[in-house]
Amino acid sequence: MPDRADKNKKSSLPMAMPSGSRAAEPIPAHVHRRPVLQVLLWFTAAFGTIFAILNYRNGNYGIMAAEIVMGVFALSLLRIVRRTVHLQRWILVYLVPFFSVMMYALTTSLAAPTIFAWVLLIPILSHLLLGRWVGGAMAAFYMLVAGAIFFWKFGLDPGFGNARSVANVALASVCIFGFSYVYEVSRENAENQLRRMALTDPLTGLPNRARLGEVFDSEKARHLRSGTPLCLLMIDLDHFKQVNDRYGHDAGDAVLCFVADTLRERLRPSDLACRLGGEEFGIFLAETESRQARAVAEDLRGAIAAEPCRRADQAIDLSMSIGIAQLGPDGDDLETLFNAADQRLYQAKIGGRNQVVG
Repeated sequence: MPDRADKNKKSSLPMAMPSGSRAAEPIPAHVHRRPVLQVLLWFTAAFGTIFAILNYRNGNYGIMAAEIVMGVFALSLLRIVRRTVHLQRWILVYLVPFFSVMMYALTTSLAAPTIFAWVLLIPILSHLLLGRWVGGAMAAFYMLVAGAIFFWKFGLDPGFGNARSVANVALASVCIFGFSYVYEVSRENAENQLRRMALTDPLTGLPNRARLGEVFDSEKARHLRSGTPLCLLMIDLDHFKQVNDRYGHDAGDAVLCFVADTLRERLRPSDLACRLGGEEFGIFLAETESRQARAVAEDLRGAIAAEPCRRADQAIDLSMSIGIAQLGPDGDDLETLFNAADQRLYQAKIGGRNQVVG
């Protein structure tokens, strides 16, 4: 942990995406992967039944047995995947035998060349269910295995081993793989961009109250595990309405951005500064007790009071009041912690403003 004395060291990271536990997490995979897997399981059970019947009639008992097992396995997984928090593990538990059975089906003597069309599903399902890296690796492995089986079975067959046929199969496979990968990359980037927008204040670029709530959950879990302290600072700019009335709302926006920049400069990367709304800001000070938090708060208050916000030919003098609350002594949930910090902020206001209480 950086010493609190290093808090004046400016971080090169934007506060909207701070380092360590403060970075915004990707969109949870289960948002789209869970329903895709559930549909795949239902299809596996249904198609497994149909193809088991067809293979029984053709005397292909090995594939018939494998399809029955996969169908029963798929149905047994449906209840698990509805609620599991370890979705990716169960996706792997399902996809590995699913694709392996597919490879086995390709090797059987009764398998027609058209069965290789099912191989084109591998990159689509892999990327949808496992993402760009794990899914891409799995898709590449099984498609290479399928390609080896194809050449083993039909490489010398004049009907399938000529250059045109091989090129068609290879290029179609590469295209499907490439499109699936690019789609997954684009989807991840778009979802993560939307997430960042949803968790960021558009004016100041600071995280917003929703992000503060997310970070509190992880910090509380860390506090319960190892007892690490956490403090909340509630900040309110004094007489901000007068700034808007005297200088205009554009100047008010400039003041808010000025304060946000000051917080970025004077806090550690492991701390989290947020705009809560209006002229209110909230700060989580990681691994910081109330005594240390007061020193940080006084530093921030003094910095704002000492340096006016300069805009064109205007110099806008500012001050702020701060209330402090510590996780544990002042509350064990975010609402209680907010209330404690807000009460002390109110005390700072009625005590004359431009001061820290906590």
